[in-house]
Amino acid sequence: MPMGFFCYGGFLAVQTLWAGPWLVRVVGATPLESALGLFLINLCMLCTFWGWGVFNPYLLRRGWSANRLMLWGVPTSFFVLLANILLGPAGGWWGWALYCMTCSFVTLAQPSIGLAFPPAFAGRALSAFNLVLFSGVFVVQWGIGILVDGFKSAQISEIMAFQLAMSVLLVCSVCSYLWFAHTIKECSA
Repeated sequence: MPMGFFCYGGFLAVQTLWAGPWLVRVVGATPLESALGLFLINLCMLCTFWGWGVFNPYLLRRGWSANRLMLWGVPTSFFVLLANILLGPAGGWWGWALYCMTCSFVTLAQPSIGLAFPPAFAGRALSAFNLVLFSGVFVVQWGIGILVDGFKSAQISEIMAFQLAMSVLLVCSVCSYLWFAHTIKECSA
């Protein structure tokens, strides 16, 4: 659940709200360039989810469960987020597209949760997960805005304020992943 809140919710918060302002206020893109970047990010995501649909059955037959894929894949999004933070104005839409694409590993949690419960309880489990997920989207969208404004009011530059706010998302996401990895390790022991 923490990984759904921070990693999945954070990914959707960035994709749906914060990638655009980052492109305009940190990278210096025009609104039109930002809109094109957002279109390209979402086109990349469309291809990513299509790829998951094509390759996931093959990976499952080869022993790559959703948990195993998440254990291996989710940390890649942390490195990409860190790179975006460090690149700051030198980054672009492609960095956020890569971040969203690597975050897509966490989306495997949804079918995994649905299949982990008997059919009579799967709907309730997925509803609970969706509540956590969309609560995460709201809190991260709101939290990044509060952090950016708070850092700016402390006389920190706008670019650095965005970088620090995204760093908080990174720390929360890494901590939630560590909790997930620990839980998976305990369950398999």
